[in-house]
Amino acid sequence: ACGQRIYFENSVCLRCKNKLGFLPDDLDMVALQPLGNGLFRINGRRDTRTLALCANAEQEVCNWLTVGEDPTRLCDACALNRIIPNLSVPGNLIAWRDFERAKKRLVYSLLRFELPFNEPTEGKGPLAFDFVQNAMTGHLDGLITIDVMEANAVERERQRQHFGEPYRSLLGHLRHESGHYYWMLLVEAAGRQEDFRALFGDERADYGAALARHHAEGPPADWHDTHISAYASAHPWEDWAETWALYMHMVDSIDAA
Repeated sequence: ACGQRIYFENSVCLRCKNKLGFLPDDLDMVALQPLGNGLFRINGRRDTRTLALCANAEQEVCNWLTVGEDPTRLCDACALNRIIPNLSVPGNLIAWRDFERAKKRLVYSLLRFELPFNEPTEGKGPLAFDFVQNAMTGHLDGLITIDVMEANAVERERQRQHFGEPYRSLLGHLRHESGHYYWMLLVEAAGRQEDFRALFGDERADYGAALARHHAEGPPADWHDTHISAYASAHPWEDWAETWALYMHMVDSIDAA
């Protein structure tokens, strides 16, 4: 509308005061022309679509748009949430906002790469998220669980140093855990296990024993020569997930540059 540079999390232009939103169908940030009743059109374009901000915009945790005349709908990214923390507990709303910022960047990448995530595929469930307290961060059959404390900068840094993980962040966790989900879709469901094993190793090795050994003994001395991170050397599934996450890191870094 005015030529001002804007950013992915912006919800209003500081120059012309237009409301802004991210339109996932177009992978684009757009300025909005109000129509009333919480509905909008794209400002300055010959576009007849009626848009609404995600219902979570009321909590200031989302600036994504939906197409249609229902301002109570959740956007494609927020609709993936199964559980969020109790927002009446002090600090949880701020933590949820940080989680949503990270998750939006993950979902943007999934949309960009045209990866399925919001409907069952090949007998697997859709991608879903639990952002909860006192939980173990991980993935199980399409459900990614993230502990609320991962949004606490002090606790996250303590864990980063304890586990020797140079890139420990909410976005890093989400990208890594999404890799486990897409292993089910792109490798297991597609019958490409042999191709996978040729690159990453045999995933039939005992997973629990492999992780226990890694945490007790650490990575092999030569892990730098064979893996992209120390944790990737723990098991072929972790090698895949770490590689998946690093690819997303590199693509976004190149975009930013």
